[in-house]
Amino acid sequence: MNVNFFEWMRDGVRQSVLLGVSDAIEQLGTPADSDEIHPGVAAFLQSDKTEKTEETKRVGATAAPGSGGNRKRLGRSLKDIDQSAAAAS
Repeated sequence: MNVNFFEWMRDGVRQSVLLGVSDAIEQLGTPADSDEIHPGVAAFLQSDKTEKTEETKRVGATAAPGSGGNRKRLGRSLKDIDQSAAAAS
């Protein structure tokens, strides 16, 4: 019998999550079978689609997502570190 603590922990968490979802569905119930969407949600989804198509036309269909020139850097590069070390000495 092979008992692995982490496997036991994952199984326990998985079972707890599934039971929690099951309990939430029991309390909330399932959505009605109507095809009507709230007008606010429909407008949001429609505006999201138009923004994506306009961006695709502007950037080009072959460009990878996030490859735009307005990307923020999240830290210092090696060049920045070398320049600050050279300035300090």
